[in-house]
Amino acid sequence: MDYKYDVALSFAGEDREYIERFAEILKEAGVSVFYDKFEEVDLWGKDLAIHFDYVYRRQSKYFIPFISKNYAEKVWTNYEVRTAFARSIENKDEEYILPVKLDDTELDGLRSTIASLDARTHSPEELANKFLKKLGSEVSVPTPQKDEPQGNVYLSTYLEVSELYGLTGINIGVTVTNFIKEDRFFGPPIFKISQPIIGTNDTFQLVNPSPNFEFPKKLVFGEQYSVQYSLSKGFLDTMKKLEGKNVTLTAFATTTVGEKYVSNPMEIDDLFKFKK
Repeated sequence: MDYKYDVALSFAGEDREYIERFAEILKEAGVSVFYDKFEEVDLWGKDLAIHFDYVYRRQSKYFIPFISKNYAEKVWTNYEVRTAFARSIENKDEEYILPVKLDDTELDGLRSTIASLDARTHSPEELANKFLKKLGSEVSVPTPQKDEPQGNVYLSTYLEVSELYGLTGINIGVTVTNFIKEDRFFGPPIFKISQPIIGTNDTFQLVNPSPNFEFPKKLVFGEQYSVQYSLSKGFLDTMKKLEGKNVTLTAFATTTVGEKYVSNPMEIDDLFKFKK
């Protein structure tokens, strides 16, 4: 079947910055994209409910919803994604919906078994390259080589000490500071270990941060956020196996415009020096 659009993008207006860059990259790569700003003249005067239903169900090969708290709360985005669900029901074998997560929001009606990508760990260029591969295009988008300065993200260890029991726990703390002279939306810390724990996987997230911020988090110039993670016995037991092997842990945070900032390295041995 021939489609007018290779992909239709569905998103909340509050999340536009990342999506607009993604849409522009695809357009420059020759992809036919349904993105509202590219369609302003064509949309003028149309009954949008009818038109969007036709675009999503009949004219687009793929549908990418950019899922966030804002997305789940909007009337129009809920209408758009339900139209996409209807298309999926009509074409059961089709990989039509390609979800992208902007935060940890779960979207009603979207099965958890449908694989998604995470914009917090993908720049717009990286996401565009993955979509081009999905599309079967031989075009690739150059990914900007950005500096990853230390200073925006600081990694440290904290001790939980009781007067009665002594050392009761070890925390990892991450502080992210916006040293860019513009407002930025930062994602949660992602951790990278210099020696993979399982297979080739060397990145992971820790759960239950304190305090539990909602991401992406807006920081004005000079503002920062700090979180701590209490390390479980299971995690410490796994790290203990790497003690004495010169393994390091770093944290990085990305912005919604694709910037990536990396912390100072921390020796895994530092997690255990207090227990000697």
